[in-house]
Amino acid sequence: MSTSAPAMSRSPKDRLIPLNVTGWVRFLGLASVLVNLLLVVTGGLVRLTGSGLGCPTWPRCTNETWTNVPAMGIHGFIEFGNRTLTGAVGIVAIATFIAVWRLRGRYTDLFYIALALGLGVIVQAVVGGFSVLVKLNPWLVGVHFMLSGIMIALASIFYARARRYSMRSVIDSERLSDRPGPDNLQRTMGFVIACLSTIVIYMGTLVTGTGPHSGDATSARHAFNPEIVTRFHSLPVWLLLVLIVVTLLLARKRDWAPAISRNSLAILIVMMLQGAIGYTQYFTGSPGSLVWLHLIGAGLMIATVTFLFERMVVLGTPALRELAESRVDIAHANGIV
Repeated sequence: MSTSAPAMSRSPKDRLIPLNVTGWVRFLGLASVLVNLLLVVTGGLVRLTGSGLGCPTWPRCTNETWTNVPAMGIHGFIEFGNRTLTGAVGIVAIATFIAVWRLRGRYTDLFYIALALGLGVIVQAVVGGFSVLVKLNPWLVGVHFMLSGIMIALASIFYARARRYSMRSVIDSERLSDRPGPDNLQRTMGFVIACLSTIVIYMGTLVTGTGPHSGDATSARHAFNPEIVTRFHSLPVWLLLVLIVVTLLLARKRDWAPAISRNSLAILIVMMLQGAIGYTQYFTGSPGSLVWLHLIGAGLMIATVTFLFERMVVLGTPALRELAESRVDIAHANGIV
């Protein structure tokens, strides 16, 4: 295998539509994560300011105009701003898909994830539109948020794999060159952590849908008892916290790759901050600023848990590990790693 790097073309085409996983592909992966997180942040702002029906219809902002008008006040600007950001998400998704077009034969996973991100933008826009048409029904608003979570997760997987295929530091931290047999415990724990985290996030939407921040003064809320639904939300959170601590201990005892420990520690830090915000929110009547911070934390939770899940499944499954290593070998042969 040659270790010398071939001459790299500086043409705009090869920069924007590269033949290998480059810094541009990694940048777009990170941009996808961040722009989808930003969509959650602005969506929270819409909800917490009561701007959910600032644009009362969809796909237009009003029956006569595509954009907000001054008479709508600040609520119209906030809601239309959130809708506009969906366009930015779409632009990043299209750029990502174009960037991996010439990689589709060798890096099929990146290609199909990029395709899913592009289609996901359309689905998100339609669901968001229907949530407006049904006057912010809390069940559909919850689905809208969960779809945002799926988008963050897909973007996180894309970014994690783009880094693995093109960065020596990641390869070393994952010890990808090791060739152990299957690690069923590592793989199973990855799936359990992902499933439990999904329950945590979904229960969080029920808590928010029961609370005082409906997105509009006329919108319906869940008829749950706020105290009971909050306790049901906290139960899987505590289980997940214990599981992350166990993962940290097992990573050291079973000599798992250093990246597993780092990921687990990142999740632990996010969970501790989330817990502090959540309990403060509970005992202070859910002020909007704390709910907003909690939404940001939920987005970070989705990203960090996805990084851990993806790594544990790949590193614990010989076939996936060998496939990842073969793609690293391609990058190495082309002078990328």
